[in-house]
Amino acid sequence: MAGDGPWLALDIGGTTLRAGAYDPLEGRLLAVERGPAPSFLTCPGLDQAGLRAELVAALVALAKHLGLAQPTVVSAGFPGPVDARGWVLRAPTLWGPGAEPDPFAARLQAAWPGARVLVANDLCAAGCCFLRDPGEDFCVVTVSSGIGHKLFLGGRPVVGAGGRGGEIGHWRVDFSDDAPHCDCGGQGHLGAVASGRATAWQAARLRARDPAAFAASALGHALAGDLGRLDNVALATAFTEGDPWAAALVGALAAPLGRALAAVHVLAGVERFVLMGGFAHALGSGYRALLAQAAAASTWDLGQDWTTMLQPGVLGDDAGVLGAGHLARGQLFGPQRPLPPASGVTP
Repeated sequence: MAGDGPWLALDIGGTTLRAGAYDPLEGRLLAVERGPAPSFLTCPGLDQAGLRAELVAALVALAKHLGLAQPTVVSAGFPGPVDARGWVLRAPTLWGPGAEPDPFAARLQAAWPGARVLVANDLCAAGCCFLRDPGEDFCVVTVSSGIGHKLFLGGRPVVGAGGRGGEIGHWRVDFSDDAPHCDCGGQGHLGAVASGRATAWQAARLRARDPAAFAASALGHALAGDLGRLDNVALATAFTEGDPWAAALVGALAAPLGRALAAVHVLAGVERFVLMGGFAHALGSGYRALLAQAAAASTWDLGQDWTTMLQPGVLGDDAGVLGAGHLARGQLFGPQRPLPPASGVTP
């Protein structure tokens, strides 16, 4: 199988799809194609059947752009819990609330009938890029259109017998009556108050507390006082340029996640957290500092250094698609063919 050319590695996100031509012998990507993810937000006219069919069609199109119309291996990382059969149990960022479980591996098998198909949670795949040794304990966290995490113990992701573990974005942290609704249909979940999609809700709440502070801020001036024009690009720009109001907004977004990471640390004792995702990447080191402050304030002090425990995932957008390739390589080749040193390993 290794001699049949590149494998198709897929990273399915709530906003962006990535497809890579993966060299299984060298453990590297040869090329990557990207495209928008069809979702309940971007394709409101499609029903659930249409959304699922459109997703597979978009992946097939990306594969053809790579020259992989008939791959021998297809490995996909999916943004939601996946069971041992390759069924997706829920996909809030793509299919919204109330979506039924889906036999996604079978859909990919139908699209590429001659391929060996593997489907896993996207962070189970991405985490493979950040292992510094085969038996390491660490946690990978993504902050983008949603929030997810996977705890790796002994080098393996902990998801439980049903594949439901590692979904911290759906832990309820806000029990107030006006808590925001999550894409999954729940209310007050971590992803709804701390992800990139939570920016508008947190901004409106912060402005309501002190309208004058927003009006006087650099971000307020840039938006001409109109919060409806706020997007995460504008927020990241103002935050990295030192605007105090933008810093307060990012702090409000960071605090619930920092507390959640402290709980993971207390529960499992892991001392290395790798942060990835477009929102976390755009906000940079200042965001990690705010997460570290919130985490440190949420647990006792045993000498932990949260500023070094929280590390950036330096592969950026490629971590998920490269990880999908690595995951398939590990399953099909086994430990006798270890991965080369990965550029995604942080110090």
